[in-house]
Amino acid sequence: MTDYTEQIGESLVCYREDPIGFAVDLLGFPEKYIWFKMVELCESIRDHQLVCIRAGHNVSKTFSLGRIVVPWFKCCFQPSTVVTTAPGENQVKNQMWREVRASKTGALIPLGGKIHTVHWDMKPKQSTLDKLDPIDRPNWEKNFAIGFATSPDACAEHCTKMAGWHNEWVLVVVDEGCGMLDQILTTAEEGLINDEQCKMVISGNPTDPESLMAKYCFSSDPEKQNGSEAYVSDMGWYVITIAATDTPNYKERRRVIPGLASYDWVHRIIKKYGADGDGTRYRVKGLFPLFKEGTYYGQKLSMARKDGRITEVPWDDRYKVHTFSDTGDRWTFTIFMQKIENKLCIIDEYYDNEGQGLPAWANYVKGKPYVYGDHYGGPDIDPDQGSNAKSFHTGKTLIAVASRLGIDLKAVIKHSFKDGIAAGLLVWQRIWIDKTHCDTLLKGMAGYGKKKNTGTSTSEMVEYHDQPAKTYHRHIADAWRHMAMAIEWMNIEDEYIGDNEKLKQHFHDEAPVDPMECI
Repeated sequence: MTDYTEQIGESLVCYREDPIGFAVDLLGFPEKYIWFKMVELCESIRDHQLVCIRAGHNVSKTFSLGRIVVPWFKCCFQPSTVVTTAPGENQVKNQMWREVRASKTGALIPLGGKIHTVHWDMKPKQSTLDKLDPIDRPNWEKNFAIGFATSPDACAEHCTKMAGWHNEWVLVVVDEGCGMLDQILTTAEEGLINDEQCKMVISGNPTDPESLMAKYCFSSDPEKQNGSEAYVSDMGWYVITIAATDTPNYKERRRVIPGLASYDWVHRIIKKYGADGDGTRYRVKGLFPLFKEGTYYGQKLSMARKDGRITEVPWDDRYKVHTFSDTGDRWTFTIFMQKIENKLCIIDEYYDNEGQGLPAWANYVKGKPYVYGDHYGGPDIDPDQGSNAKSFHTGKTLIAVASRLGIDLKAVIKHSFKDGIAAGLLVWQRIWIDKTHCDTLLKGMAGYGKKKNTGTSTSEMVEYHDQPAKTYHRHIADAWRHMAMAIEWMNIEDEYIGDNEKLKQHFHDEAPVDPMECI
């Protein structure tokens, strides 16, 4: 082959085993700025197919990926497709790809191709493509690197973005992995990493212990989970940890490499959060916190896990089941709870994010083997003063529609958001949750947090507005708030029914709901 791009690819095969040598010899990277964790990061990606990098702040993880790893893989493995993504456009364009662009333009030799803001096109010229075997040509036409954001607000669209990137060699780089939705990471892992010549690396500050990145990193060995040495996780990912205390700036107590965490910064964080406080764990140590920062219920959920209250919680047919819902034209979430003496046992959930409405909800509720006590919705469904009192589909009140469908739905007492959160925090000490049947609830409560104040937040300190972020979590947490208010203010009893088979049989004889009945 005569095309310059192909010649470059062939000539750099010898650097496939030496990413650091590639950086020094061909990218002109100063050896004095190479430190041992940068070497570990690059060589881990060289040696392993699935890599997770959990890192503290200011340890050059994005710099190393953009400045060294992406150019090394793109140039030394051809034809190849490199896909980089992060939750936000700024993270892709002005962080990761700023380094990629700087690496290519500052290289000691021409690396070939044309680079734009988030696209490095290295496919051969058209005359060369025309001469290729039809079997090989598609791979060379996809010989490029590309970056794009995959934010959580359009999950289906962004899952599609992560599909179909196949080539002879593939590298997927995910930055700020804790901010990615599970579906996007799963699409990339299951759809793109299909043989030994495909690699995936997820990097980020380990801020969310409930994220899929956290599951990828999890080891049932506490020494590995809370240590600094590399290990293979329970899910088979090779995990490396980069702590701020690893940097030469910290170790030598001087500015050895610009931009890395300093000794004074590290100790300022430790002083603020404590030696093993959550802020120190993920900002300095590169370890996951016990609960996600900025959440309303994260600490309570963490304590419930620690106490063994997130476990198998079987339905007890001697007690009635109460439901607590947040209803809407598109979103409906319902918690199924039994009050058994002093325990609040959450045994099941219902989640509709496709706007199926009350008929689908009623069929689900009535299709369960439970004998019900009360059914509660939010104060917004109150026929007299609720903002969401009428159904968008029928124009009738939600309570009237539910009654037509055979369910006596009530509105919880009107309350302020602040009082609802206070009640939601208070009930946690009595809560038991079935981890098998309530997965969406657990994810929702773990992620329900305050809106980040991007104007005042820094890498050292994240600030939050005193209002919830508008994510899907709020629908789940609103159902929790309604449950808490009903428990605290509406005198829900445990309603022991024992072995009353007549009552149970009467309930199960009810016919399914015809959706047309609510019109």
